[in-house]
Parts: sequence; structure tokens; C-alpha cells
Amino acid sequence: MSRKIFGIIGVVAALALMVVASVAIINNNDKVQQLKYKDVLEVYSSTDYSEINPDSIVPAGEINGGIPDKIIGTADAPVIVYEYADYACSHCAEMNTFVKKLVEDYAGKVAVVYRSYILSGYPNNVTATAAANAAAIQGYWEKYRNLVFSDQATWFYLKGDQVPAYFVDLFVQASDGEGDVEKFKEDMVSEANLTKIAFDYAMGEKVELTGTPTFRLNGEKVTGSNIREKIDAILAK
Repeated sequence: MSRKIFGIIGVVAALALMVVASVAIINNNDKVQQLKYKDVLEVYSSTDYSEINPDSIVPAGEINGGIPDKIIGTADAPVIVYEYADYACSHCAEMNTFVKKLVEDYAGKVAVVYRSYILSGYPNNVTATAAANAAAIQGYWEKYRNLVFSDQATWFYLKGDQVPAYFVDLFVQASDGEGDVEKFKEDMVSEANLTKIAFDYAMGEKVELTGTPTFRLNGEKVTGSNIREKIDAILAK
């Protein structure tokens, strides 16, 4: 066999190795770019949350990865409602409009603290939660949350590297192109983000959630049908 043929075989072999390496990198990036449910449970099970009162606004600290509770409204409102929801939960998406209107109707008097309680069985809910937290770090959480819920039917069934890419596109949209995309990508997979997701999950476990969405007011579970009555009673005192 001639040297020329050997050379051609060598080039082909090198190209094949490059393709394999590229696929490995893509697959590796896919794994890196998406936090998993098991990762959240691992942090949750290894952290002590006993000193945290779930019916209180928790500021940024080590326990939540430096990412404070997200609040719709103002933290000094006389009535604070705590909502536990999963971005992949269809009923949570339906209730998002209800929550926004509740805060608007009781302008300055009611605020909603939003916590993500991830449910098992939803393939992309951890990535959606991580993306929302990353958007919150740059101050775009409320608009981003609305987009995640309104686009739920689109991203719910995405697979592989389509998933993080889709949420990056949503961030560009939510920030009107002004957000730091590279920082967003880094924050999506950070230890701080994982710690925050585990924290929110832990608060849901502490109040013994049975599903999402769940609303709590004054340490008790309330429903969409009686929440206004409960709020009015508190404000009347």
C-alpha cells in the first residue's frame, strides 16, 4: 500500500476521531448545562433546614445560595402569601394570572412569595427552575416567569441541548436583549442555583406539601377560592 493511501487513511481516521470527540463534548455540555432532580435531592438531604421558618421571607444567605425569596409585590406589604409551584405544572401556569391579579387588586397590601417546588416525573422542570433563578439574579425574574409559564407547552417536551438553549432564548426575550447571556448560562448551572432550588424544595417539604400550586397564609394552607376572604379578614383587623 502506498504512502499516499496511508496518508489518506490517516486523515480519515483523524477526522473520525474529531467527530467522536465533538459528539462527546456536546453530550458532556448537555449534561453540564442541565441540573438534575437527583442533584437537588442530594443537596436537600445533606443540608440542615431546621432553623428556617418556612412562613417567613428568607433573605439571601448561605442556606439559599445567596438567592433570596422571590416576591411579587413589596416585602413590606401587610399580608404575605406563600406560593409553592412547579414551572412544569399546568395548573400552576393557569394560576399565574390569578396571582398577578391578586397582587394588583390589593396594591401595596398583598405580596406573594414564590417558591419552586419541583415534582418528580417532569423532565425539564429543574432546568426551567434554574433558568428562572438565573434570570432573577439579573433582575428579570417576573417577566421571565411569565414567559416560562406561557411557553410551558413548548419547552415541556424538549430534549437534550434544545432545553437549555430554549431557556437562554427566553432570557434574551425577557431582558429585551440587555441581559448578560454568558452570566445567565453560568448562573444556570452554578452551585448557588442548585442550593436555591434545594432550599425552595426543603421549604415545601417542611410545610408538608401534597401538590402544586399550594398557597399558605398565616401558617395555614389556603385555596384560590377562599384566599380573598382570608386576606380581607386580616386587613379588616
